[in-house]
Amino acid sequence: MKDYSFYQFALTVRGRPDAKGKLAEQIFDDLSFPKHESDFHSLSDYIETEASISEPMSVFDDLYEEYQEWLKF
Repeated sequence: MKDYSFYQFALTVRGRPDAKGKLAEQIFDDLSFPKHESDFHSLSDYIETEASISEPMSVFDDLYEEYQEWLKF
């Protein structure tokens, strides 16, 4: 099992021509994003209260689920 933060995973998604790619780009551009965090609730709270992310939270939920699968391999 991999031991990478959500931010590190998001970097692998940058450039995709979909909503997840847009979210990853916005995460990359957010200099205050918690780069070492992997906890869903901490990340979700940050995005909802601190970040200026324009994508819906459902996109984050889907991307986090993909992150969980990615960690397994």
